[in-house]
Amino acid sequence: MINRHSYSHFPHATNFHYSHRADNRDSQSLYTNIPNLNNEWMDVVNNSPLSSKSPMSATQVISNTKFVTPKLKSKFHYITPLSDKQKYDVVIDTQQEDGESSVELEKQPRVSVSDWDIFWKIINTVLGKDKLAKVSQYSLKLLIYHADVSQKYLSDDKLNITSIKTNYTTSDLLNNFIKFPRLFVRAIAILLCSLVGTNLSGMVSGLGMYRQFLRFGKSPFKLKTLVNKLRTNITYTDTLKFNKSLFTASSLSDFTSLYYCVNDELGLLYKLHFYSNKSVQQFAARHEALAWYYETLIALYTTWNSLSDLSQQEMDVKILIQVKNKARMLSKQLLGNTNISFNTSSSQSEKVSVDDLKNLKDLQFKKKNAWIDIYKNLSDLMFNTYTVFKLPLPFDTMQIWMGISASVLSTIKIYRETKKKMIEEELAKLKG
Repeated sequence: MINRHSYSHFPHATNFHYSHRADNRDSQSLYTNIPNLNNEWMDVVNNSPLSSKSPMSATQVISNTKFVTPKLKSKFHYITPLSDKQKYDVVIDTQQEDGESSVELEKQPRVSVSDWDIFWKIINTVLGKDKLAKVSQYSLKLLIYHADVSQKYLSDDKLNITSIKTNYTTSDLLNNFIKFPRLFVRAIAILLCSLVGTNLSGMVSGLGMYRQFLRFGKSPFKLKTLVNKLRTNITYTDTLKFNKSLFTASSLSDFTSLYYCVNDELGLLYKLHFYSNKSVQQFAARHEALAWYYETLIALYTTWNSLSDLSQQEMDVKILIQVKNKARMLSKQLLGNTNISFNTSSSQSEKVSVDDLKNLKDLQFKKKNAWIDIYKNLSDLMFNTYTVFKLPLPFDTMQIWMGISASVLSTIKIYRETKKKMIEEELAKLKG
């Protein structure tokens, strides 16, 4: 927000203080120490028509001038020139007959993309298939768990799934429906729960293997990327020299990603009976969990830093827009008005260029995606913490819910990015 302080001591002190609070609580900055404009104001006042036509001194002219803080317009505000909720697409400048500038909002053609088209686009990508399969996998796990719990709750020594299959025929069940309706309802519920657990368990294991097939084969490419980075950043003349860019979170992420892929592919090869050594399979499963845990920690750290950078960039863009508006207002008043004042005419409006507006919206879009990534990584971290450290779960379905949470958040991010890309493609076709 641009705070206009009292100008009673003008021209000895004319300072503009800029302050802004970003959306991220951990990314706050105070913009101060804007260059003092006293000398420029003195030059303008001494060379103004008022100083040449009036015997009064410049100080007397300014002391007799009434400075009024202009009222903010309802459409635009200094903190957020254009909020996300407003439906303004393009802002352009026009000149009116009286010489005053105004802002005209030009509506872009509305492009509607159906959810079915977005879903079809997502499902045709490997990443989209993986995330949708993960949502289905963990949702079925939750359904199977509750079906098993319900079956155990309804069963007893006399009536359970074993006794129903061995002692009851269809005619017996129908007779019980007439004589003992409550017993009949219990038996049907036990049968349904048993069918859910039996039939859907195979689907869960199949979806898990399907996701492993989608991930299979990445390790050679990740190995090539890591080797190329090592060749680029390691030189040997008399001694080995390592570039500092090698020791970054990105390089560590490349290594842990390769570590995870190798162990994940070993686990799939065991399921496909390429080898039968159980100890190798257990080693691969253990280190797959460790690699995923390390990779999640690095991703959480990287995303948090990226969110801080995006918040800073958003703050800079907003302040740049405010500075441009203030500079335009001051230059118009100094060059066009006979009286130097901060009065704002009713026809003046805030102006936001197309590039600034697009840049601001892109930053806000990326910030929201970064927050989605943070919540997703926290869900993965909580899921895998109990696996890596072999901790007892606070409740039985905790890991299932964390898996559903991570997969749903990933799907939301993919949906947002796919929708944005499809809208941009449609707009490009209309413009072309």
